[in-house]
Amino acid sequence: MNSETIEQQVQITLEDKTADVRDAVRQITLKALSDGELDTAALRRVMDAVIKGAQHGAANRGEQGRQALSDAVKGLDEALAAAAEATQLTLQEAAGRSSEFSRHEMERALDDLKGLESLFIETLSDAARSTTGFAETTLRDLAGHARSSGTAVGQRVTAALAQLGDAIAGTAKTQLETGTQTLRRESALLASMTSGMLAGIAERLQSASGDETSKKSPGSSD
Repeated sequence: MNSETIEQQVQITLEDKTADVRDAVRQITLKALSDGELDTAALRRVMDAVIKGAQHGAANRGEQGRQALSDAVKGLDEALAAAAEATQLTLQEAAGRSSEFSRHEMERALDDLKGLESLFIETLSDAARSTTGFAETTLRDLAGHARSSGTAVGQRVTAALAQLGDAIAGTAKTQLETGTQTLRRESALLASMTSGMLAGIAERLQSASGDETSKKSPGSSD
């Protein structure tokens, strides 16, 4: 999913006054992340597109714009937390298949995971500086709150790092000379594994969201 498509889908979601913005933005983000690699550059591209789309959509919501933008950022945060979980599961599986991966490639993925919350907060701050009005104050406040009180993605990253522990260092093979072709092959395999993990998590979250909606429906029965 390219950046323009992400922006358009998020904008349309926020302009729909009947939409569950938080849930919809989370699903859009998960779909976008599932389509590609979860390296820093790809994550930043998706985050930028989601926030831009949210800003455009919120601008057309009048007094509800601030809340809609805040809900969109919460949905983005939750999607990034799911991405962190997918990365954790991938690295745990890769550690158990250490003959297939170099320590270099697994540590690169681990470094991307460690920096995910900081990247999220940085993206919010950059977006705030590049806009004006309620979007500026909302994004700035959200970034400040994230720094002081933490985020969903930050909590997930902390839990992931605690569970991964020394697994990578203890099981991944050390290669003094790892060829570029080998690293690319390993990177592609890790990306494919993570994409599959994330797709499964997205399906689980969507199912849970659907169940919750059914419970809230006036016509639903116990």
